[in-house]
Amino acid sequence: MITNGTGTIIVDRELNLVEVQENYSDFCLRGKRNSFIDCVKPEDRYLLSDMIALFEKEEKASLCFRLLKKNGEYGWVMAFCHKNTYSSSFNIKISLRDVSSFETEDKEEELDFSTGLLTKKAIIDYARKRCESEDNIVNLCILDIDNFKNINDTRGHSFGDQVLKDVAGIIKTVLADGGRAGRIGGDELMLVIDKAIDRTQLRSYLKPIREKIEALYHDMNGLPLVTVSVGAATFPTYTKSYESLFNLADRMLYRAKNRGKNRYVMYNPDIHGKVVDGILDENFKTIQDAAPQDKMKLVLGTIDGFFSSNMELSVGEVLTNVVATYNLDEAYIYYGNLKKSFIGYMRVESSALADKKGVTRVIEADLEATYLTELSVEDKFNSNGVLVIDSPEKQLNSSREGLSFFNRRNIKHAYIYKMTHLGKDSFVVLYNTRELSRKFSQPDITDFTYLAKMIEVALKSR
Repeated sequence: MITNGTGTIIVDRELNLVEVQENYSDFCLRGKRNSFIDCVKPEDRYLLSDMIALFEKEEKASLCFRLLKKNGEYGWVMAFCHKNTYSSSFNIKISLRDVSSFETEDKEEELDFSTGLLTKKAIIDYARKRCESEDNIVNLCILDIDNFKNINDTRGHSFGDQVLKDVAGIIKTVLADGGRAGRIGGDELMLVIDKAIDRTQLRSYLKPIREKIEALYHDMNGLPLVTVSVGAATFPTYTKSYESLFNLADRMLYRAKNRGKNRYVMYNPDIHGKVVDGILDENFKTIQDAAPQDKMKLVLGTIDGFFSSNMELSVGEVLTNVVATYNLDEAYIYYGNLKKSFIGYMRVESSALADKKGVTRVIEADLEATYLTELSVEDKFNSNGVLVIDSPEKQLNSSREGLSFFNRRNIKHAYIYKMTHLGKDSFVVLYNTRELSRKFSQPDITDFTYLAKMIEVALKSR
């Protein structure tokens, strides 16, 4: 049997063997000695034909199929295929990897045909069994391919299928013997990571998975074409059953999606709220500390954090930093829905310890902003999509809803940026509500516009 990723061959357009390398002799050959396709299970042979057709346009592909072993039985392999560009003839190099290590001892458990991962039933059964004993540490992660429907719609289902295979291959490579993975939906995968005893070790799995998938494909502008969002939770540290563990991980996935995608969120009760009777209490809000920064460093750091190879900076972090650095009271992002903010933060009363540490205390907040749809407000935005309000009584005198909103919220000053590239009802909104707050300076307005634009680009690309 091929083990640990070894087993390499070179085939021609008809899938005849041109060259045999590294441990391929672990598999027997039937029929013609130079025929590779004869060794593939008949039901799976069309996958290799599709792969040959794909190579008319692409230079690499990965797929799973069943290959005949020496004992006469078929075994699942993962094939990483590359067009041999150094040869004058059409040749493909195929590196094979046995995936039996991802199978369980239960002979009835099956692999998902499209990805080589466990089936939905197999991975759920495995997770449930692990959660039967609190002696086991179970990190359950739900992974979703970002904007997968758009990928299928714009690039075709064949490309979408290839993305699934490539993502599955990365997951299996990173997990190795540290856990198992299965497909639980169209583009939704479940990972059960057994060998991570804390968040640091869990991050050592999730970070390379995210980064390697991000590096798979890029568009014409060099931006990642395929990214994933992941939500993770741990048993028995925070939950006492499989059901509550799954639900908690699912809520973390929702947060990862809402925070801009292309990220992983590991449950932390100090940030995300407490679990009460197996249910996440999302009404519980934790106060966070945000330290003021040098304004220029904040702006430049946002560029690096959003668009460097790591892309570790979240939109939420930017908002909290903006609140602290520019001495704001509230900051919100609206993404296609003005009845509920996409993400928001509000300054809360300081404490002696916070004052000593020189930090601003903020808390997650949610606020509607439907007044922005009024024509009398829309007409006030300048050509850059910016509206600065320093005198609500004068500037909003023709907007009944807007003026009422500002009076109810005691808003003295506002900066509003319209994110036109994200579609309708998408804004960055900053408020000051204190009586002694001053109107925004022109340099600060310039910074706000720059930061808001970076947020818009980041959300669009992710």
